[in-house]
Amino acid sequence: MEENRTAGGTRFTPEFIFAALLSFILIPLYIYCLPPVLPPYRDSGEMASVAWTLGIAHQPGYPLYIISAKLFSLIPLGNPAWRLNLFSAAAGLAGVFVFWRLAAAAFSPLAAFFAALLLGFNFTLRTVSSVPEMYALNFFFAAVLLFTASQKGARAIMLTAFLLGLGMANRMDLLLALPALLILLWPGLKEGGWTALLKSAGFFFLGFSLYLYLPFRSSGWPVLDWSHPADLNTFLAVITRKSYGSTLDLISLNYAKGELFLPGLKYYGAHLWSNFSVALLFAAAGIWAEWKTSRLRLLAVSALFICSGPVFIFLANMPPNPHALAIVEPYYLLPDLAAAFWTAAGLFYLARLFPRARAGFVFAAAAAACLVFYSGAHGSARRWLFAAEDYASDVMSSVPYGASVVAKKDVQLFSLWYLQSVRGQRPDLNIVAQGLSGAPWYKASKARYSPGSPLFNLNSGDKAGWLKFAEASPRGLYSTMDADVPRDIPVLPYGTVNLLYPAAPSPEGRPGLLYSFPRLNMDYRDFFDRDIGTSYAQALLSGAAWKSAAGGLDEQSLRDLRLAALLDDNLPDAPLYEGFYYSSRGEWAAARDCFRASADIYERLLQLSVKYYSLPALRQSLSASSAYAWLNYGVALEKTGDGAGAGEAYLFSLKRNPGLADAHYNLAILYWNRDWAKVRSELRETLRLNPGHAQAAKYLARIGQK
Repeated sequence: MEENRTAGGTRFTPEFIFAALLSFILIPLYIYCLPPVLPPYRDSGEMASVAWTLGIAHQPGYPLYIISAKLFSLIPLGNPAWRLNLFSAAAGLAGVFVFWRLAAAAFSPLAAFFAALLLGFNFTLRTVSSVPEMYALNFFFAAVLLFTASQKGARAIMLTAFLLGLGMANRMDLLLALPALLILLWPGLKEGGWTALLKSAGFFFLGFSLYLYLPFRSSGWPVLDWSHPADLNTFLAVITRKSYGSTLDLISLNYAKGELFLPGLKYYGAHLWSNFSVALLFAAAGIWAEWKTSRLRLLAVSALFICSGPVFIFLANMPPNPHALAIVEPYYLLPDLAAAFWTAAGLFYLARLFPRARAGFVFAAAAAACLVFYSGAHGSARRWLFAAEDYASDVMSSVPYGASVVAKKDVQLFSLWYLQSVRGQRPDLNIVAQGLSGAPWYKASKARYSPGSPLFNLNSGDKAGWLKFAEASPRGLYSTMDADVPRDIPVLPYGTVNLLYPAAPSPEGRPGLLYSFPRLNMDYRDFFDRDIGTSYAQALLSGAAWKSAAGGLDEQSLRDLRLAALLDDNLPDAPLYEGFYYSSRGEWAAARDCFRASADIYERLLQLSVKYYSLPALRQSLSASSAYAWLNYGVALEKTGDGAGAGEAYLFSLKRNPGLADAHYNLAILYWNRDWAKVRSELRETLRLNPGHAQAAKYLARIGQK
């Protein structure tokens, strides 16, 4: 094919045309969809704070991301979070273009274009390429390593070894690509012998030596200094994640090894279909063609797919609930690289094998790309995603000057860190991470930067530490709704937070006052954004529950409950308390509907707990709470004249919680004057379960002679 040139001499080769087309499509798309501020996503608030302040992140420290993100953040564009979002977009796009170059060299620019376009439209890649996290940079290094390992010669071996070590200073799971790299480099390593192996090991450790940033930087006590890896033992514990516990990542230890492999594999299969669609047929054809033409390369790419896909899913052993899936999802990008490579191979070989059908293959590949884009278009558009910063700002607006605020969940806590350490908001507040409050390094760091407020262990479940901390917080102790506060601690709803150990019995003004929640995107499909909505819903519910306990709900509380139900439709206590409101007014028909709505939500949550392989303790808790909703539903049915329905509701509540004494008592009252033997039986069972039930004892004594 003869090359075309412009007047200036630019070559319009197929490589140039498809690279330009890929740039024209993806670069504006990625920039357009970036969140304008800090997005609500996993550790984004922490990583943004650590990168901006050049601190130490959680294990294993992620020095490459911290340093490179800090350098990128010096570009004077937008606010700090947007710059870091842009850095991830640049890393993700760079990975796509490196993959395109690899596939174009192996097959053709056209086949590589469609495979790279599918990667660019990949929902998971677009997600991690819009948040200040390490995953997009990890994807870039994986693509670069495949490219360098595919080259020949000693330089390719040394460069690959160096980049592997450097990339592992960003994320350790890049090690999953090692078998594929060794297979690709094996001919050169075999030819070079021990000399090549030793040299490559040296280059690997040269790249890996970036981890020395951790002890050097930690010795200066940065504001964010996770684990304080300033000495050798702590440094080694950090880079091996030996001291990293009490996180959701370790929930897999509650399951037998391999117990969740098949559910995890099922969800990865759904991920593949969502992000490749009918192009998976090309991938299958590509595997067959590679077996015929390049078995060494097929073995290498298969090793990448198997080790970073099925093997990782087996080892991760994570339950398939929305939170765990959101954590596991970024790891899918490494096997996605293999699937995209096979897609390019299949399109290329099929077009050569059936030249007359080439246009049809191109149309099918374009249709697959369009389907992938369409399926993730809405969820990837984060231009109006203000939830994390709005929430953190609202929490800060809820508390007075100099107060202490305890938070636990990652997004909620790290968003507060970001506003304080990067944006400089409310430096007077003492923001405390509940999960870290017992760690010696965290206590030492707080003592250094908040010397007037000693810290106590708030993560043991014992209220003694909370009481001591409250006494040491003269401006007030508050907690976000996600914090685990012991049940017997006095709590007062106070905007988006709870005031602990309140001095006054009631707050001034409306306790449910909130601020920025109207900017929440209710249709957004990301787990972490919805969890911010849940925090607002819990604040509204907490205010209504306090009003209910203090003497009864009012019209404002009713509106708060309905708003809470809109913010989180999996919040069964919202309709339950609304039912209490109507029952207190004698409006039993309305109360019946509310109690049934609460019971239905509990039933849905119980079904989901089975689907998500939830732990038995959670299922038992849901079942017991469901029984209470069914009990109240039965009372409302009885009050509206449906005795038969009430009896069924009471029996169902006992099915959910056989130890619910009040259900037996209500059955006894239901059978009064109808079946005295049944009445006696139910009253006796009530007293067996609850010997202190005065009414049951009274009525049993009354009917003793009947």
